[in-house]
Amino acid sequence: MLMAKLKKILLPSSLIVTQSNHLVEARYNLSLGEQRLILAMIAKIQPDDEDFKPYRISIGELATYLGVAKGSAYHECKKITKSLLSRVLEITESGNLLQTGWVSSAHYIDGTGMVNLSFDPLLKPYLLQLKGNFTSCKFEMLLSFKSQYTMRLYTLLKQYDRLKEREIELCQLREILGLRTDQYRLYANFKTDLLKPVQDELKDKSDLYFEFDEIKYGRRVGAIRFRIFTKKLIESTPEKAFVEAITDAFEAKKAPLSDELLLLVPEQHKTKKTVQTALEVFEKKHGFDYVKRNILYSNAKADKSYAGYLNNALKGDWGHDWELEQRAVPIKKKVMEIWERQGFPSQKEYDDFMYKKQMEAYGKKV
Repeated sequence: MLMAKLKKILLPSSLIVTQSNHLVEARYNLSLGEQRLILAMIAKIQPDDEDFKPYRISIGELATYLGVAKGSAYHECKKITKSLLSRVLEITESGNLLQTGWVSSAHYIDGTGMVNLSFDPLLKPYLLQLKGNFTSCKFEMLLSFKSQYTMRLYTLLKQYDRLKEREIELCQLREILGLRTDQYRLYANFKTDLLKPVQDELKDKSDLYFEFDEIKYGRRVGAIRFRIFTKKLIESTPEKAFVEAITDAFEAKKAPLSDELLLLVPEQHKTKKTVQTALEVFEKKHGFDYVKRNILYSNAKADKSYAGYLNNALKGDWGHDWELEQRAVPIKKKVMEIWERQGFPSQKEYDDFMYKKQMEAYGKKV
């Protein structure tokens, strides 16, 4: 039974995402789920297609790409495709700027569990009948990345794979990645929170990785020179995945689950074996912080099946980008109430205390 399930979730290794290099270098910002959805659509395009057609994707498949629980898949998918309809990308070609959307429509077909998605017609030159000046990547690999920034940087480096080196102005790279002006304003933050995690993920999962040199304009870093290295990956098989899953579960038994992690889990789910085992396996494999962010993400996002949602979040590291977004959004510090500043546990206890003091001042016993 387990073997059958593993075979079901494996993607065909033959699926390829091919884009014009102008599209690879386009300026846009998509969430991880939106990026995966666009890649899934591109992977359905055939080399001999002369025109776009509605690309049909099941809600279940869509839920997996978008990282949402199956129980709320229909509702969440509608929200995300609606958001995607408003996303704008900018393509510069021969000095001309094209601003356009990714998709022109998302048609949900009642009773089928399917949605038909259509690309904006203006994208035809960048996705259809490509004869040269394009970049191809394996869909399976792109889908394995936990960050949209890893996906973008991977394609930018894949484009220069044969040259083994690519230099990009820092301001241009920020634009391509769709960063807002208030995101990673300091280069030190950009390097620590974006560039280094992407570098680590590519080294761990990809058929290429990079080292980089910082090119300074005066005292500031103005450009980055990427040195590109290729490596041969060992192909994964259902049998190998099965063995790894069993090994992980066995190894997890050797290491006790951190009490701090279990404290983060909602009370009603703490004693569930599926939850405890998942936390043990992934803490052993990826460490405390990895598991912590995915617990917090699941606490915020899961609806009905908490255990199943948490397990999927841990597998795909859904909490990664969510954690970065939480850091990027400035949090308004809550002004402390007077009873909090005075060290009282509640407003009522503070009021009772003040009332007694007032009565004592009037010489009355309470």
